[in-house]
Order: sequence, then structure tokens, then C-alpha cells
Amino acid sequence: MSKAILLSIHPKWAKKIYSGEKTVEWRKNIPNELFWGMTVYLYETSPVSLVTGYFVLDNPVMVDMNEKPGWLEQIMIRNGCVTEDDLRKYQGKSERIFGWTMRYREKFDTPKTLESFGLVRPPQSWQYVEEK
Repeated sequence: MSKAILLSIHPKWAKKIYSGEKTVEWRKNIPNELFWGMTVYLYETSPVSLVTGYFVLDNPVMVDMNEKPGWLEQIMIRNGCVTEDDLRKYQGKSERIFGWTMRYREKFDTPKTLESFGLVRPPQSWQYVEEK
């Protein structure tokens, strides 16, 4: 088995990912063992509380929202379904944030439980899991 990521996400964002409207997920960090093409499973938080699908990580990009975003950053912000102001607030005092871009996404016909990944509680943000 290979390493994958389990990402906690609110259901409204998961819906936008599966529809293709949201193609960038913003996070304050990225995994140390980050590989392009890594599978990122989506754990939808309450009220769903299940792993509902996944995306394939494409090219994560580092951004500092304290600087004026260039054209690439502006496209990524729009593709993340957030505003520049929201991202500045999210970044806070961090040096940078990371846009996790998606190459492919799929929603499972039958959602999976955390137990099927060997977990009893969801990650606060994300964690490594074994790919199923």
C-alpha cells in the first residue's frame, strides 16, 4: 500500500470540489512527504461524517497573501472559491499559505467510514493514511 492523505473538509466545500467548481484547497501547510499524484481522501465533517471521495493532488503552490497577488495567484484564489480578504484573514500571522491544486476528483458511490482507514477520529486538518 502507498501513502495517501485524509483531509477534513466542510460538506459545502466538498460539494464544490465534486462539481468541479472548486479546484484549489487552501491550507496553512503541506505534507513533508508530498508527492504530485498523491491521493487526497475527503472526510466531510458533520453532519455527513464520512469519507465521501478523493482528489489527486496536482501542483501545490505557496502564496503570501501579505503581498499583492499576481495573475496566477488571482486565478488560484478564484478557483478556491474564496476572496482575497478571506485568504488574508486565514493566513493571519503565518508566513504563507498553500494552494493544493486538484488534477482529478471523484465522489464515491458508497461513502467510507473512518474505521475503514484505521481511524477512530477525523484529523483536525489532514493526516497520512494508507491508500485503499
